[in-house]
Amino acid sequence: MPRVSLTLLLCTTALAACGENDQQATQTENYAAAPAMDAVAPGEPPMAGGSSAGFDGSQDKRGNFQRAQSGESYVYDHNLTVSMASDFIRARFERARDKCQNDPALKCKIMSASFRLIGEPDAPLPVANLSVAMPHESVAPFEQALMEPLPNETKDDVLIKARVTGAQNVTNQVKDIESRLAQLTNYRDRMMELSKRGAAKTDDLIKIEGEISRTQAEIEGIEGQRRDLAERIAKENVSIAFEAQSTASDALQPVRDVWQNSLRVLGGSAAAVLALMVGILPWIPVFLLGFFGFRWLWRRVVRGG
Repeated sequence: MPRVSLTLLLCTTALAACGENDQQATQTENYAAAPAMDAVAPGEPPMAGGSSAGFDGSQDKRGNFQRAQSGESYVYDHNLTVSMASDFIRARFERARDKCQNDPALKCKIMSASFRLIGEPDAPLPVANLSVAMPHESVAPFEQALMEPLPNETKDDVLIKARVTGAQNVTNQVKDIESRLAQLTNYRDRMMELSKRGAAKTDDLIKIEGEISRTQAEIEGIEGQRRDLAERIAKENVSIAFEAQSTASDALQPVRDVWQNSLRVLGGSAAAVLALMVGILPWIPVFLLGFFGFRWLWRRVVRGG
C-alpha cells in the first residue's frame, strides 16, 4: 500500500507540472503574437469625444490662448458709425488706416478698407469703411485718435452715431480643439511605436505609415484652426463706418438724381410703349377677322328669326 500511494503521488505531481508548463507555453505564445496582431489591426483613430485637455491661457509651442478671468474665452466685435461732414470723410479714413499700419504700439492689423464715391460727379457722396483687429488695450487709444479733430474741424463736428459691441463665447470650441488634438497626437504616437516593432510585416508597416501620415495631416489642420482661433481671441475686431452728416444738399440729392436721369427715364417709357405696339400689330388682323365674322353670323341669325 505505501508503495502504491507513493506511485500515485508521483503521478499526480508529474501531471500538475505538465499542466503548468502547458499553461506557461500558451501564455508565452499569446504574448509573442500580440505585436503581430497589433501590427495587422492597428485600430481606428480616436473620436473627438472624451476628456478635454487643460486650457489655462499659458503660452506653449502650440499657441497662445487668452482666457477671461471667468475661465471662458470670448471673441469681441465692435461696430462704430462715425458721422462728420462729407469733406472730412476721406481724410479721417486715411488717417485711421495709416495709424493702424504705422503705429507698432497698437499691434493693429487691417482686415478690410474701402473708400468710394457715389452719386453724380458734380455732387459726389464719399462712403468709407474700415475693419481692423487689435488687442483689447489698443481699442481705446485707437478710438481716441480716430475722433481727434482734423484741420478746419472742431470737436463737435464729428460724433459717434452708433456703437454696437458683441461677444461670442468660444470656450467650447477651444476645448474641442484641444481634446481632438490631444487624442490625435496620442494616436499618432501609438502608431509610431507599432512601426518600430520588429515583428510587424512589410504590408502592415505600409498601412501603419499611411495611417501616421493621415493623422499628421489632420493634426496640422487642427493646429491651423487653433492658431486662427487664438488670433481671434487675442485681438478684438473693430469695424468703422464713416458717414456724412445730413445737409440740405444731401436731402435734395435724390431730386437731382431723378432730374439728371429724366431723359433716360422718358426714353425707357417710350421704348416700352413702342414695344407694346409692335407686339400688338400682328394680332390686329385676327381681331378684325373675328369681329366682322361674328357680326356677319349675328345678322344671319337675326334675319333667320
